[in-house]
Amino acid sequence: MLRQKSLLLIWAGLQLSLLLLLQQAFAWWIISLFAVLLFYRVFALLRNNAAISLKWVNLLAGIIAVALLLNLRQAGVLHFMLQILLLAAVARLLALQHLYEARQLVWVHYFLIGCCFILHQDMAIAMLVLAVFLLNLYSHYRLFAPSGARLNWPQTGRSVLIILPLWLGMFLLFPRLPAFWQIPQANVAATGLGDSIDPGSIEKLVQDDSLAFRVEFDGALPPRQQLYWRARLYEDFDGRSWHISPLRRTAARYNAAPTGNDAAAAQLSYSVIAEASRQTGLFALATPNSVSGNLQLNSSGLVSANKPLSQRLSYQVKGTASPVLLLSAQEQQLNLATGSGNPATKQFAAELLQQYPQPAQLVAAIAEHFGNQAFYYSLTPPLLAGANSIDQFLFSSRSGFCSHYASATAVILRAAGIAARVVGGYQGGQWHPQQNYLAVRQREAHAWVEYLDNGVWQPFDPTAAVAPERVLNNLDDILPQEQRNLLNSGWRQLAFLQAARQQLMHLDYYWSVWVLGFDDNSQRNLWRQLIQQLPAIAASIAGILLLLLLIGGGYLLKRRAPAAVPPATMLLQRALHPVLQLKPPSQPLSVYLQQLAISQPQHREWLQQLSDVYEQAVYADKPQALMQLAALLKRRRLQIKQLRSSVKNT
Repeated sequence: MLRQKSLLLIWAGLQLSLLLLLQQAFAWWIISLFAVLLFYRVFALLRNNAAISLKWVNLLAGIIAVALLLNLRQAGVLHFMLQILLLAAVARLLALQHLYEARQLVWVHYFLIGCCFILHQDMAIAMLVLAVFLLNLYSHYRLFAPSGARLNWPQTGRSVLIILPLWLGMFLLFPRLPAFWQIPQANVAATGLGDSIDPGSIEKLVQDDSLAFRVEFDGALPPRQQLYWRARLYEDFDGRSWHISPLRRTAARYNAAPTGNDAAAAQLSYSVIAEASRQTGLFALATPNSVSGNLQLNSSGLVSANKPLSQRLSYQVKGTASPVLLLSAQEQQLNLATGSGNPATKQFAAELLQQYPQPAQLVAAIAEHFGNQAFYYSLTPPLLAGANSIDQFLFSSRSGFCSHYASATAVILRAAGIAARVVGGYQGGQWHPQQNYLAVRQREAHAWVEYLDNGVWQPFDPTAAVAPERVLNNLDDILPQEQRNLLNSGWRQLAFLQAARQQLMHLDYYWSVWVLGFDDNSQRNLWRQLIQQLPAIAASIAGILLLLLLIGGGYLLKRRAPAAVPPATMLLQRALHPVLQLKPPSQPLSVYLQQLAISQPQHREWLQQLSDVYEQAVYADKPQALMQLAALLKRRRLQIKQLRSSVKNT
């Protein structure tokens, strides 16, 4: 009964852990319901109450299953499957009365543990999942082990030492088969930039300190002023918000590599590890020319995946630092519409156009206007309402975030007859020189403008005219203290927790590069290198095997060879070393001891006894005689000392 109780408590704790690990798949009421059932089971166990009858458990499970089915549209098929799987485990535990009924339960736990990797890929979570797996493995052993049996830790350690190399070899070299089924999509909230942008959207995103992606460059880190990571193009303007054009969504289906306009532009080569965002848009600098994997690279320089990212994705990009070329007259026309409203802005654009007819001159004038007038960079700007939000910002509030300045600039340029669009992405990032990668967080989300000049989409960041520190340094450096506290609230203000989080992020990066990033291409490259080095590898293996054979053969010969000196002789040699130097080499030791007994009458008695015990230990091979010999030598230490002195003076 005690064994059964302890196992049931282990399984209840294990299911609570799985509930926490899989909480992304459950609504709050499902989590609360499952937690109540598990805590009831623990409470009943501690009070030695009987399990719920199978009939009532089946009825309860049926009602919950119907509720989960009604929630299917909101949860998604994948999450529904995880909910049903955990419901089966909880129901089995509620009705469990005998250990033999738990044979299926441990296997359901294994499936749930494996499902944790569908929702998580972080190294820290992987360690927690491994701990839960080991706990279930231990309960599996306890379930089938005889009563009173204990783990044989030395044997378990040897098994682990054998299994680890085999597991590592299979991970590195075993062919990776494609999935036999398609994992259904789940309804999960997307993170990062959306399909529309308006005043206030990026400000909310900036308060999110989670990782967006990490980058490792093949060469030197580009200057911070070039770290503009393009992810979205917003070209439809309704007077307040910017949206991705339906024409752009259609064009994104085609994989056409963009071409830069400057053949001498700096070449860029880098690897990106993008976090799961439930979106298809990815990140690239300037003009990418090629991208690895099954990704799309369209003619506007945008990289996208075929389906929303539900897990981390690693990809490589090669390109140039030159701006993107105009695709067609249709694209130019798409980026000239100003929408209704904002008459003051349009009048201001007309006045600027009269003084600065060239696009580059007009852009410089806008930058000078933002820099010289009383415009402010703020995370908490005044709320803009109505159809004339650009007018309110330019001529009234004059306080805003990057989306305010980008939106206003694009409208001014369009009103002046210059095609312009808002670009959404990320700017900058935190460089970690020891680990050699750039970490870009959601708080680095940014919006800027691309305007058309001589058939090229030139980038322009109006925020840099108002707050150049935003581009040259971190966001924290340009905000007042009260707004900085919005970004670093709560536990983030504790330095030691920030340091620990930083170290964990570095470990997680190596986990992503060496474990999650080891894909089919990496495996094929490894096989190719192994084949090229096959002669050297074969010679090394042969040398190692030969060395092991020599060592093993020498060890066996040493074990089989008889001992050169009997233990009894070694005892006498250590005890009577100065005395035995006078013994002829060919004379037996026992005969020499008898001669000593004759020549040294004062020591005759114990020397004769020593000779008799020595002969029994050597020739009769009696273990008791060897012990007696050792005891006699220990007991006669004073006489041995006197014998040495007597022999020396003779």
